[in-house]
This record gives sequence, structure tokens and C-alpha cells, in this order.
Amino acid sequence: MLMLVVAYVINDTLLINVEKEGGGACTCSGIIMLSLFIIFLGGDITWIVFQFIEFGKPGCGGNKTQMIITCVAGALMFILVLLRTRSDASLFTSSLVLCYCLFLQWSALSSNPKEQCNPYTRSAFNTTFMLIIGLFFTFVSLLVISAATFKDAQEQKYVDNA
Repeated sequence: MLMLVVAYVINDTLLINVEKEGGGACTCSGIIMLSLFIIFLGGDITWIVFQFIEFGKPGCGGNKTQMIITCVAGALMFILVLLRTRSDASLFTSSLVLCYCLFLQWSALSSNPKEQCNPYTRSAFNTTFMLIIGLFFTFVSLLVISAATFKDAQEQKYVDNA
């Protein structure tokens, strides 16, 4: 849930900046938003393929089921955005949330005790890397939400003084 809030805060900030810069994708914020979308989407696709290769071995039906459900949920996120079910959603928000979902999936798949279904059962590097990425997501989430809360508090202060 926290990552969803972060995705919308970043999206709203970039959209506000696009409007301030005159609108269109050729503004600085528009280019940033498009670039981030492309980077996250490319990373998401790469991560999905990697997980299917590493954790989708024969005899690991639970892993395959979990990965397929995540892929379907990710596709639905993009479809719902394209159908404009929410006016404040964008492809960027879907790609960022899917990235976090893939991280959670990787954490779950790496926790499988079966060595046949989890090639990283005894990998200290995998565990350390998972912790580092988890800390990164947490730090960025707290930073973005803190900045948004501070900005809202400052705007409310100006309204109260006026």
C-alpha cells in the first residue's frame, strides 16, 4: 500500500510540473516521467523473465502459479490505466507498483526451503541483496511521503495565514 501511495505522489508531482512547464511530453518533467516508465518497464520485464528462468523449474508448480498470478495482475494494472479507470493513474504508476510486486514475489520465492525450486537456498549474497533492495524501497518511500507531507503542511500554513 505504501508503494502505491509513493507511486501516486511521484506521478502527481511530475504531472503538476508538466502542467507548469506548458504541458506535453517534451517538457523536462515529461521526459523524466517517460524515461522512468521505460526504465521501470524494461526492468520489470527483465525481472519477470529472470524469475521464470530461476524459479520456474519442473516440479515447482507453486512458484509458477505465483509468477503467473503476478504477471496477470501486472497486465491488469496496465490495462486499467489504459482504460482510464482513474484520472490520476499513469503507466508510470503501474510500472513502479509492478516493480515492487516483483520484489515481494522474489522475496517469497527466495524463501522456499526446497533446493529444487529455490537455487538461492544457501546464498548469503541473495539474502543480503534482498535486504538492501528492501531498505532502498523503504527509504525512498519514507522520503517521498515525508516530502509530500511537509509540502502539504507548508501549503496549509499559507492558507491559514492568508
